[in-house]
Amino acid sequence: MGRKQAIIQSATRLFAQKGFAETSTAEIAEDAGVAHGTLFYHFKNKRGIIHEIFSMAGDVYLRNLKSVLARQNNGMEGIEAIIRFNENYSRDHIQQIRIFQRFFPDLGNDADPEKMLLDSLKQQVIDLIRKSLETGAADGSIACAKIHETADVIHSLIFGITHMNLMESADTPALTEEAIAFCRRALTPGGQDCQRV
Repeated sequence: MGRKQAIIQSATRLFAQKGFAETSTAEIAEDAGVAHGTLFYHFKNKRGIIHEIFSMAGDVYLRNLKSVLARQNNGMEGIEAIIRFNENYSRDHIQQIRIFQRFFPDLGNDADPEKMLLDSLKQQVIDLIRKSLETGAADGSIACAKIHETADVIHSLIFGITHMNLMESADTPALTEEAIAFCRRALTPGGQDCQRV
């Protein structure tokens, strides 16, 4: 593993454990086994490290999600795959997700590069949900009168499940399959709620 990757891995672990503001560049360098100056050779500052973490995690997320969606047979399978994929990704990349959750509330400025990056990722995910809804409407697996609004609702549902899963509470129920069942009821032609969505 190269020095830059070692810095990213150490920073990811430390940011997830301690928080961004509470982690110093000296701690990151020590944990990564590199000189403090080496960190600044690869990154302008600590903000540059977190931007790289967000960018890399977003690229992996989108690339893998698109790959999963390409293997689905219809739009409804696409919606189900998006929900399941998100649970698996969140579990397998828990440190990055924790950083997103801890760091994102501090991003109040719309011109903030990290906020712009996360907003772009969010919009791309919503677009993939919308595309699956449109595909389902075309192939007959989904009955949905309000595609854009429904895409936003499904995205919010996924975001909420991820947040609950990271709360680490013993009594947090497993909601992914319940969310899929809800979407089937709401979106499948002849489903009890499909004409309202």
